[in-house]
Amino acid sequence: MVETMENGGGEADCDGGWYETPLPSPPVPSLDHSLDRYLEYAAVVAAGTGASMAPTNQAVNKFRSNGQPYQNAVIELGKKNINWITPIWLSEMYLKIRAPLPINTNPAYIFPKQQFDGLDDQLKYSALLTRGIMDFRELILKKEIDRELSTGREKIRMCMEQYDRVLSSYRMPVRGEDQQIRKTSSNNEHILVMCNNQTFTIPVRQKGELLSTASIVKLFNQVVTRASHRPPQIVVPMGASTAGDRDIGGEFWEKMLPQNEKSLSAVQQALFVVCLDIDHKNGLMGDSKEDELIARGYHLLHGFGSQNFGLNRWFDATIQVVVSSKGWNGLCIEHSVAEGIVIVKMVEHALSFAKENIGKKLISPENGAPLSATTLSWSIGNEERELLEKQVQIFDRLSSNIDLEVLIFEDFGREFAKSKGVSPDGFAQLAMQLAHYKLHGHLVSTYESATHRRFASGRVDNIRANTPEALAWVTSMGNPRSDKPQRLSLFRRAAEKQAKVTVENVTGYGIDNHLCALWVQAREQNQNGDLPEIFKDPMWDELMRFPLSTSQVTTSTKLPRHDCYLCYGAVVNDGYGCAYNIQPDHFIFSPAAFRSSSKTDVHKFKASLVSALREMAELLE
Repeated sequence: MVETMENGGGEADCDGGWYETPLPSPPVPSLDHSLDRYLEYAAVVAAGTGASMAPTNQAVNKFRSNGQPYQNAVIELGKKNINWITPIWLSEMYLKIRAPLPINTNPAYIFPKQQFDGLDDQLKYSALLTRGIMDFRELILKKEIDRELSTGREKIRMCMEQYDRVLSSYRMPVRGEDQQIRKTSSNNEHILVMCNNQTFTIPVRQKGELLSTASIVKLFNQVVTRASHRPPQIVVPMGASTAGDRDIGGEFWEKMLPQNEKSLSAVQQALFVVCLDIDHKNGLMGDSKEDELIARGYHLLHGFGSQNFGLNRWFDATIQVVVSSKGWNGLCIEHSVAEGIVIVKMVEHALSFAKENIGKKLISPENGAPLSATTLSWSIGNEERELLEKQVQIFDRLSSNIDLEVLIFEDFGREFAKSKGVSPDGFAQLAMQLAHYKLHGHLVSTYESATHRRFASGRVDNIRANTPEALAWVTSMGNPRSDKPQRLSLFRRAAEKQAKVTVENVTGYGIDNHLCALWVQAREQNQNGDLPEIFKDPMWDELMRFPLSTSQVTTSTKLPRHDCYLCYGAVVNDGYGCAYNIQPDHFIFSPAAFRSSSKTDVHKFKASLVSALREMAELLE
């Protein structure tokens, strides 16, 4: 497989006390391994762009010898830290990125549609989701969640630290690099509620006890009443500060402090956000189930812009529960804190709680001192208002640019792939490679998250599906002179390589975290900007951007069929974002692209994906 690690793989304590014995630290891959894989992917990209590999080969071979000081520095990080990857990865992949959070990095998780007969139903359901999330938080605090194990044949303990963070972290915009703020624990806890673009807080725990669903409904009613009595023309949409450029957001809050510190602190300390979208009249964009799912995706991603519900959001919060009067609901997730599987587990607990209790009569609110929602007040000057307007303009341009599709593919699903001896995830990844090749005639750098939770404080690395073996296979599929046995043989090789790269990544031998760390070390050791040639080679920039960004988020089979999915935007202007949900007998893909790009077409990509899946099934029959 891969050469043995070069230090950095010792045992370490994972924060939170979930285990009696410590989880291991991640290994540091060897320099040669990462550079060999780098050249493989570079050759695939070069085949599509027509670029010469000579400069890249030269730069990489030179780095094999002169890159050792940077490799040694990474090894030292491995010796000194529980996890040498996560701080670097978090900073470079999230906190330093200046692009807006909506669409770019905040995915949307669409929940099953509800049927509301008026405001009371909407608020009751919102309260049940709130209470369900708080119920899950109780399990976290008491360490009563089942410790998770890896899904492979060898069951490995998984780090549970993300559960501790998912409801206790907040992303603060700061010029240059955002900050993650850890919330302080308390016997009195609250959430932020957005309604008509206004900000409120309501208690959800008092003196250590969770509030009842009935009490939360009563507080939501207070919020709606206050929000509806305030003329829209005098409302300052504070959520806009979170919706645009991160540097502008940082500048805004520099100007807003210290006079608004109390209200900002209330926002930062809120466990999560509930966005009540009242009087939702947005129409559908078509009659099919997929058309409705697309509209619901837009509602969660951007609320249809500033003129609709887009500013009734607080995108810096890790979890936003969005519930509209139309019955559309789900989450908008700030992704720097936790991975999808952690949030999915919390969500499915909350949905189950709501389903079990939706038909029950609410018990009257608790006796004692009456509870009240708090309206947050903000002191804002003309300069700050101008910054908010800039954010609104940026947000609206982004919202109108995203082009989302949903594919419910019912020919077959997970069980078919397994019956043919292929990993269902690998099958989906190769389908997207074939779809891209059929549409564009080449492969591109591809991102798929690979969990690192078998390591202390582990997050992810990147499974790159655009392997040389995948290129050889998709090329054969488009070559009329290639017969079925040849294509099948090449497919098997591509599937085997995909499985091998997946194992490398989850066991700590992926290349992206390692290369990123080497680049950071080179940058720090060469303050004059004289970086090694590998980092100045145009191929470096091309390999570190991802025109195909993918993520598997598979939902429970207990949820309504075809009614749950996750979506997000492309991570580059000329690329695709594509989440996918693997079910026993069907797939749900949600490709997205930007309307402004002349290179991409999400509708043609969807059609190409259907064709690719069917060609693969025919090949394997």
